[in-house]
Amino acid sequence: IFKMTESSRMKPNNSYRPGASSWLTVIAIAAVAICLTQLIHEGVHALSCVAVGSQLHEFSAIHVSCGSETVLQSKIVSASASITNIVVGIILLAILRRSDQRSAEVKLFVWLFMLMNWLLGTGYWLFSGIANVGDWAHVIDSWEPHWFWRPLMAILGTGSYMFFVWVSLRELGKMIGGNDLKSQISRAVKLGILAYIAVFFVILLAAIVNPYGITGLPAVAALMLALGGMSPMLWMMQWFR
Repeated sequence: IFKMTESSRMKPNNSYRPGASSWLTVIAIAAVAICLTQLIHEGVHALSCVAVGSQLHEFSAIHVSCGSETVLQSKIVSASASITNIVVGIILLAILRRSDQRSAEVKLFVWLFMLMNWLLGTGYWLFSGIANVGDWAHVIDSWEPHWFWRPLMAILGTGSYMFFVWVSLRELGKMIGGNDLKSQISRAVKLGILAYIAVFFVILLAAIVNPYGITGLPAVAALMLALGGMSPMLWMMQWFR
């Protein structure tokens, strides 16, 4: 259902060899991509906790507990992961644009991995600015005037979130298969739905085995991330045109 071919309009001289991925392959690729995205996010939290001299108490697939002695240490730990996700996404964009000879499956993985890192990284800015919870709510805590920083973060978060969705769609447009726009949109929609389902079930499984249980704060926050933060996979394809 997902076939990537080179767009002659975008790169007429490219010799990329087309490939095809079954729906099971798409789900598997998306599952691996979200696992690695979470590993980067929580792993950077854990590494930065140790790097600044704090005490790492807990480290799981969906949360990190760090005992910091100073406010600065705590803020560095909170800010580090989402910034890293954004940087990783930019690096993956550069890799994607230089991977013309690679298989369709590899390009799909790089694209999904890039998108997930961007959605997770900028999603924290958006979510913390609007709801005043999460990593960046802690970062801007005590910043005065607080009434200024929250709306600013919400605006910057929304802008960057939508910008990276747009960039991701442009990259997908260079890869998606199909002989006409209708079939391309259909493939893109199927891809997004399957990737979203994979993300949800991976996070759900991580939440179930989390020490605090599926009703604990780490699990609830992670499921909110899967349902909300990764939701562009469901609706962004409507802008594929």
